Amino acid sequence: MTYLLGLTGGIASGKSTVTQMFRSKNIPVIDADIIAREVVKPGKPGLEKIVSHFGKDVLLEDGTLDRKKLGTIIFNDDAKRALLNHILSDEIRTRILEMIELCKKSDPSLIVLDIPLLYEGGYDEIVDDVMVCYVPRDIQLKRLMARDHLKENGAIKRIDSQMSLEEKKSRADVVIDNSGRIDETLKQVQTWFDTIIKEKSPE
Repeated sequence: MTYLLGLTGGIASGKSTVTQMFRSKNIPVIDADIIAREVVKPGKPGLEKIVSHFGKDVLLEDGTLDRKKLGTIIFNDDAKRALLNHILSDEIRTRILEMIELCKKSDPSLIVLDIPLLYEGGYDEIVDDVMVCYVPRDIQLKRLMARDHLKENGAIKRIDSQMSLEEKKSRADVVIDNSGRIDETLKQVQTWFDTIIKEKSPE
């Protein structure tokens, strides 16, 4: 029986590092961010819905979504951010469920669902366990400012637009502390993989 792991975290929490480790083990990873980009490609209903609600100003000259402009809009308006999530959530969820069934056809021992809005979208109800990549808020803020070249106020707005990492940590089945070196993070993931997956998955 395939074991489903929900993987989540917060912006600048280092989740991509953990995702890459699973990929390096040839474990199927279903990436919600990739799916979210797919459903807003030109000609897709998702993009049409965004334009109908936010206007053509969120499009680039070639007809593709101007992510930077849309991001600026939603990070400064809770209602518009909620609207965008509502517009796309059904299409993203449908595609994720399709990909789970597709991956299961090869009977893998583990499938990882990499979903930033895992709790917000209720995906914790369909996975066996949830792994949260965690860093304290001060480290998260510092890393985000450095990574995206943001001023403190801008970085705080982006962090506060998501469920707090403290809340996610309190709800997690597995917590990966990513506040140290990368090798320390990967060691924690490897330990979980060795002790949990081998117990719960068939040989």
